[in-house]
Amino acid sequence: MSLGSELIAHVRSAMLSRLRGLPVPERHPVLSAMRAGVFVAVESIVRSGGYQRREVRGSLGTVEPFQDLAYDLAKISAKLVYSIPRFTEFDLRRSVIEVTLVEGLVGWDGSLDGFRWGVEGVYAVSGSRRFVVLPQTMIERRLIGPPLLRYVESMVGVPDKLYKFKTRIFYELRPEGDVIERELWKSRVIRQYLEVMR
Repeated sequence: MSLGSELIAHVRSAMLSRLRGLPVPERHPVLSAMRAGVFVAVESIVRSGGYQRREVRGSLGTVEPFQDLAYDLAKISAKLVYSIPRFTEFDLRRSVIEVTLVEGLVGWDGSLDGFRWGVEGVYAVSGSRRFVVLPQTMIERRLIGPPLLRYVESMVGVPDKLYKFKTRIFYELRPEGDVIERELWKSRVIRQYLEVMR
C-alpha cells in the first residue's frame, strides 16, 4: 500500500472509531515510525445543476508534530470529525479525505524569490495568533506572488515571525477511492504567474 493510501486509511479508521464512540487507533505499522506536521481536510461531494463540486466541511492540523504521525493523525482526525456539525458515518462514506504532510519548517524573511509555489506553505506568528496557509489554499484563492503576503497581513497583521515549510499532499479521487499525490506546482495558476514574472 502506498504512503498516501496508508495515511487516508488511518484517517478514515480514526474518524469511524470516533463516530462510533470507540477508542481511536493510535498505532500503525508504518506511520508510528514517522514524525511530521500534518493537516487533514474533509470535503463533501455536492451535486447541483448537473455538475458536482467539492466543498470543504472542515480542516484541522499542526505544522509541528506532537508525537509520531500515527498518533497525531488519529487525534487530529477524531477531533476534526467531531467538530463538523451533524456529521455521520453516512457523510463520511460520501466525503473525500485529503492529508497534507508538513516537514522542514524554517524561518523565512518573506522573500518570494525562490519560493516553491505549489510545494511550500507559510506559517505566521503574530502575538498569540497563529496562521497557516497551505499550498492548495494559495491556488484556490489565487494567492500567488505578493497577494500571499497581503493575505497573511490581512489575517494576523504584520507577523512577528514568518516560517515556510515543505508539503506532500495526498488526496482521494472519489470517496473511499484511489489516492494520488497532488502535483500542485503544475497548476495553471502557478504557470501563468511564472510566465508573467519571466
